[in-house]
Amino acid sequence: MGIGDYDQREYERRERTISEIESDSDDQPNEYRGKITFDGGSSTGELLEKFQKIKSNES
Repeated sequence: MGIGDYDQREYERRERTISEIESDSDDQPNEYRGKITFDGGSSTGELLEKFQKIKSNES
């Protein structure tokens, strides 16, 4: 058995383990709710103003 064979099998084993952890995680919500909007016509200044308004509303 060459070093490359071990590395490939180890990589595949780790990938399986990681995917099992991610799919079994309770931290991930099952349902997503909300609304996404995109406005491509705003200038940088306008976007910064909107961002400041959002941040001030969170406080």
